[in-house]
Amino acid sequence: MAPVYSSHNGGVRSRAALMSLLAGAAGLGVCPAICHAQLTSRVSLSNGVGLQITADLGQPTGAEMLTVEMVRASGNSFYRIFWDQNHLAVFAYELQVDLTPSGSALLATAKPAEDQFAARFPNADAGKPVPSLSSDHPLGPLASGQSAKLGLFEIPGMGLQVSETISVKFGSENSGGALRFSSLRVSIDGKLVAGPAPGSIAGRYAMFYIPNRGAYFFSTEPVAGRAFVKAGIIEGNRMRISLDNVDYDCVSTLPIHADGGEVWVLHDASYRPAGNWTQDPQLGDREQFFMAASDSLGWWLP
Repeated sequence: MAPVYSSHNGGVRSRAALMSLLAGAAGLGVCPAICHAQLTSRVSLSNGVGLQITADLGQPTGAEMLTVEMVRASGNSFYRIFWDQNHLAVFAYELQVDLTPSGSALLATAKPAEDQFAARFPNADAGKPVPSLSSDHPLGPLASGQSAKLGLFEIPGMGLQVSETISVKFGSENSGGALRFSSLRVSIDGKLVAGPAPGSIAGRYAMFYIPNRGAYFFSTEPVAGRAFVKAGIIEGNRMRISLDNVDYDCVSTLPIHADGGEVWVLHDASYRPAGNWTQDPQLGDREQFFMAASDSLGWWLP
């Protein structure tokens, strides 16, 4: 009987090809390589929202090397894609997040990865449909300190019983990360144009959005496959950058980076926020200056 792949949320699909690959890897003596940094994604926003998604793989037998990628789907949703060691998609789903009207909780919905995903990743599973959820699964509202667990899939015989935990925390920045913006103010050619943004954010990557100017993404190192340019320097609580003959002076109330140094920047003038989870309900629906940070650029860039 061919091995089967089963989703906790409905549907049973044959995964004979995947199992063959995993068995072959085991025969070659491939050891488990589960990178916990790749199993968790975090984001912090200046409106106080902190979101963390963590995958639990169960008890892998050692014949697999699963990683998880977070990729932008739409303005307020993301794909979570589980890849094997051959970079074939084992499973994928879409996670949509929205603030409640009061801004006191987060509404999350796990959805099947359907036609739009297939069109964007036509070869994710060597041309075959990528297994996903069978229906929508509401996961909220989630208030600060609350979390929800979502069962995803299992691969019999491999010890994989995969689930994810979505956790929410308001009013607290991401505790780690190379870059930190606190009550940031941005001046362009000596004139204050934005800020101060409320609160603080911190992460491996940081960004801010200025209405009518688009989004600016920051890294303390070059970013492979992205059009980041080395365009500035961080000194204590100040970051100075120069892009297209325009000078930016960004001032934070706390040090932006522990060691200072050079900064790489990507400017997307066409970027527009979508959905409401980046908005501050107290400021209404109008576009606003906001900042955010994450350990993955996939939160913001397709």
